Amino acid sequence: MFVKLLKMKTTTKLLSILLLIMLLQSCDKDTVPFNNVPLNTYYYLTAWQLNQTPYFTNKAFDTISFASDKGDTLTVVKTKTDTTWYCERSSTNPSSNIQNCYQTIHNTYSTIKGVGSFDVKHSRKISYKDLTNIIQIKFNNCFFYEGDNAINDITHPRFLGKININNKTFFKTMYSYDNYSDSLTSIFNINIDYGVFFIDDKINNLKYLITK
Repeated sequence: MFVKLLKMKTTTKLLSILLLIMLLQSCDKDTVPFNNVPLNTYYYLTAWQLNQTPYFTNKAFDTISFASDKGDTLTVVKTKTDTTWYCERSSTNPSSNIQNCYQTIHNTYSTIKGVGSFDVKHSRKISYKDLTNIIQIKFNNCFFYEGDNAINDITHPRFLGKININNKTFFKTMYSYDNYSDSLTSIFNINIDYGVFFIDDKINNLKYLITK
């Protein structure tokens, strides 16, 4: 009987030691990248950033129409919203695989009336010239780039406030040039409520106003 009890105690100790080893191994796997796969940290665009335009938050802008000063209308409808990630190492240590990843959200549109195209991207952190957290809008062959923190910023040098175009009033507006600095190709007007609502395409001598 004594021998049997001794064997049971020994077996219990061995099981306890084995369980402890397995637990320690599990903790190591949780803190060390498995098979050298990076442990990424993902940074999403915030609700505040997405609300700087209506394209990702307001279903009324799933369909957008612009009327030109020549009588043509361009109407586009959103077909897809997707996300991609820009990743970079979070450490200067060359052996580190840990990365920080920053979201870009992208709306793709199809043209259902008229001739032309429309496309919107909003990127967290990705830089363009001296801008970060960029809103990029492509209208036909014209490009708009602006940092999201500039929209609705009354201290920004391109802030306009209230403007009236063709008997329509727009509030808290700003303007920007094609490719941010080229005033000879196109000028965009934008605000939080309508996104880009007016485009002066100087190359093709056309002006477009949103019809909402």
